[in-house]
Amino acid sequence: MKTLKIAVSVVLMALTASAAFAAGTTKMTNSMSSSTSGNWTFGLQGGGSMPTGDYGNVAKTGWNFGGQADYWMNSQWGFGADAAYHANNASDDENAALVADPTFGPGSEEKFSIIQYGVHATYLIPMQGQVAPYLQGGVAGYNIKDKITGGLAPGDVSSNKVGFNIGGGVDFHATSSVNLGVGGTYHYVSTDPTALNWFGVQGRVTFKMPTK
Repeated sequence: MKTLKIAVSVVLMALTASAAFAAGTTKMTNSMSSSTSGNWTFGLQGGGSMPTGDYGNVAKTGWNFGGQADYWMNSQWGFGADAAYHANNASDDENAALVADPTFGPGSEEKFSIIQYGVHATYLIPMQGQVAPYLQGGVAGYNIKDKITGGLAPGDVSSNKVGFNIGGGVDFHATSSVNLGVGGTYHYVSTDPTALNWFGVQGRVTFKMPTK
């Protein structure tokens, strides 16, 4: 939890520093400048999930799919909620170890899945033209499931943990109410005895819904 608190503090400091820098620059517009106070945006995204560290030793690159909703306080700051599903198959070495274990035996395969649900802050970096780079950071709950199929002892275990995510990307103005973009996110979840961490790379589409 100490690591989580430090990481969240770093995220908030980075976002605040970016805002301070932007305030001292010449006012510029970007493809989301129409996201003035009172607007909502809704986005869908999907891509790859790449485990790192100890998690990378037992899991292969998988996939993710999710969405988010943001309320924009002004043309640069948005706050919202997000949810996503991450799925990864076990590495070949991990599955081989299961097969060799007499408890599980031949035919055993392991899979990992994580359901993410959290809140975040998004900062749009002021830019001219049709490009909108952004930074995003948040905290989330993660439901982690480890499932074994086949073999002598199929079953699954799951747990709920707290973690954080931080990332950024670039959106491109498609229409007055639709943006297309790409982004990357780093996830860290505190578990015992080691942490789960992975990178997500996603394509996304965002819809603007102004509220009068």
